[in-house]
Amino acid sequence: MIPQKLVSQTPKPLTIFKLVMMTVIAIDSLKNLPANAQYGSSLLFFYFIAAITFFIPSALVAAELATTWPETGGIYVWVREAFGKRTAFLAVWMQWLFMVIWYPTILSFIAVTATYFIYPELAVNKSYVLTTILAIFWLATFLNCKGLKISSFIGAISAIFGVIVPMIFIIILGIFWIYSGHNSQIHFSIDSFTVNLFTTDNFRLFITLLFSLMGMEMIAVHAADVKNPQKNYPRALIAAMIIILLTAIPASLAIAVVIPNKQIGLTSGVVEGFMIFLTAFHLSWLKFFVIVAVIIGCFGIFLTWLLAAVRCLLIAAYDKSLPQFLIKTNQSNMPVALLITQGIIFSLLCIAFVMMPSVNSAFWLLTAASSQLALIYYLFLFIAALRLRYKKPDIVRPFRAGRHPSIIWIVCLVAIATCIISIGFGFLPPPEISCCNVAWYEIFLGGLIVASISGALIIYYLCQSNIKKNSVYETIN
Repeated sequence: MIPQKLVSQTPKPLTIFKLVMMTVIAIDSLKNLPANAQYGSSLLFFYFIAAITFFIPSALVAAELATTWPETGGIYVWVREAFGKRTAFLAVWMQWLFMVIWYPTILSFIAVTATYFIYPELAVNKSYVLTTILAIFWLATFLNCKGLKISSFIGAISAIFGVIVPMIFIIILGIFWIYSGHNSQIHFSIDSFTVNLFTTDNFRLFITLLFSLMGMEMIAVHAADVKNPQKNYPRALIAAMIIILLTAIPASLAIAVVIPNKQIGLTSGVVEGFMIFLTAFHLSWLKFFVIVAVIIGCFGIFLTWLLAAVRCLLIAAYDKSLPQFLIKTNQSNMPVALLITQGIIFSLLCIAFVMMPSVNSAFWLLTAASSQLALIYYLFLFIAALRLRYKKPDIVRPFRAGRHPSIIWIVCLVAIATCIISIGFGFLPPPEISCCNVAWYEIFLGGLIVASISGALIIYYLCQSNIKKNSVYETIN
């Protein structure tokens, strides 16, 4: 059961504005623009497909489940209601694991971007990258320990000054780039809107786009901390969806208009794009402020995601699916034991990260692994939504993903099919990885998935076995 102290905070720290900003900062990111820009003029087609097959379905399902079960725990609570504790723990374990594997990619991006202030050659210095990653991680852990009020405030500031304002700035400069007579690197045509999605290269790009749109359900973990969640949560998701689509799409196109596709880098393309913009319009003096905005935005993304999965794990710990020392919280009701344990695990993972032949190859491997685990996690989400419609049909649903039962079936089955197909394509290695062959790449991903599921089940059954032993001991004594 969820402890009362986690569901009775007064006043509630999350307003609808903070909820919108936290959702925006969890998904919308300057970091994603270079990858999105690789689509060129086909970006609108890919975004349309991603929106109707994944982004909108995930928002509809999250809105229904979060308003029906408005309590701390998010997907753990939903899957537990649908399938029980074991499956719920497996789902939240996959959520936490794909985030932990993904963290080095976002933090390495921050570290590389920061080198523009110091010495650009440091971007390939493994010692520098490792030190910076660890420093940022533990800073974010410390700030999250201070409470949700602090975390949500930083998230809102990051969304405004680190995502929304810079993206609007990119869009405006991209428009000026075209209207001032510069050549566009992309050209729109009928063919760009009729792309064959089922080719290896195109679907690989599509998976990257899907990953950049994940997270609509993530803020639901804080549902108990939202003022009037039954009304405010759906409103926040709708507002966030509009902001995300109206900033990410045109900003990505602006990057593609200015930077030739071959010059778009994985970790520094955003800064390079800004530099081209600024130089073209004699605004080089804004370089410092632009880089600061990029770093602020990425830090806000990381800070927001860092706490979400841990709070889900906290509910699993209270359900005795994890060792009981992990339920320790501080005066701000933050899961300090889990945050610190996560920090130790992450620090060890970073050692493996810097052992890769290059930061670029490590980036691709970690992104691929994180994407696969994330897609499996989303299967739990959509399947649970379908199951709950029939297992608990009489419970009041303030928001429904379609009044007629056929709508929820269409929404979830389309999203499930998208996830399954994407998982299959995810086993095809990108050409950017030169440090391994196809077999090694597929073994790495397959082994990681099997190990992840096995590890979760082992931890769960060990905890359940310990509960039985303690019960027997208490009975005897």
